[in-house]
Amino acid sequence: MIIIIIFKEMKTVNSISGGKTSAYMAKHFPTDYNVFSLVKIEAEYCRPKDKGIVDYVSEKLGEDFIATAESDKTLYVVRDLEQIIGKEIKWLSGESFEAVIRRKKALPNMMWRFCTTEMKMKPIFEFCRNHIDDVVDMQIGFRYDEKERANRENKTFKAIVGQSPNGRNKWKEIHWRELSYPLIDNKVFHFNVADWAKSTSLEFPADSNCVGCFWKPFQQLRKNWEDEPLKMRWFSDMEKLMKRKFKKEMTYEKVKGIGLQSDFFFGTGSGCQAGFCTD
Repeated sequence: MIIIIIFKEMKTVNSISGGKTSAYMAKHFPTDYNVFSLVKIEAEYCRPKDKGIVDYVSEKLGEDFIATAESDKTLYVVRDLEQIIGKEIKWLSGESFEAVIRRKKALPNMMWRFCTTEMKMKPIFEFCRNHIDDVVDMQIGFRYDEKERANRENKTFKAIVGQSPNGRNKWKEIHWRELSYPLIDNKVFHFNVADWAKSTSLEFPADSNCVGCFWKPFQQLRKNWEDEPLKMRWFSDMEKLMKRKFKKEMTYEKVKGIGLQSDFFFGTGSGCQAGFCTD
């Protein structure tokens, strides 16, 4: 009796944030799928003035796009990166930030970072389960000079898998991904990424990820009040609406009034360890 064992090759996925490092990874370490999960907000005053980019994002998402909590430059980077890597980038999105806040009745913070789970991780998890339906090898854009960030992410996602007889949701931890760190494995440093970024036509945001991310230091948030006043206003409005704070030390309205240090190293990203909000 001959037994034939067929090994199914694991599909590979690049998680793209719109920052320099993940863009470098997408260019130099191609995968079967490239995915970008956009954080949406409902604030009309944050809608991009460029109708062309609004229409483009709406088409990619398959729904009417209003605005994002991320820099609008991210939208252009992800759009143009598709041409540079020569492969499609899947644009994904879950609920709007406001909808998640309403449902949670809270603001995300360092102790409860549900923003990453709900608006970055969940849409990518659902895409992989619905379109690939198998465990994937996900590449995370952590560089060699930040290798301490590796191996802190979960390979499972807690999802609803049905209902119990009493009508309550049944939850299960689903193993959906293995993790790879090609930039760490190949000893890619920040200067390698920066040199490549300069050689492209991409205009990366000065500070990547959500403009008012609570992982960012106060000096960066203060600078973002100058660079992205409408986006920072949205974060401040959410604090007023919920009567809560993103950072325990002070409100974002008070951040606007602190002094700006000229020697602070701006544009370092969020510092989140989740693997989905990388520079």
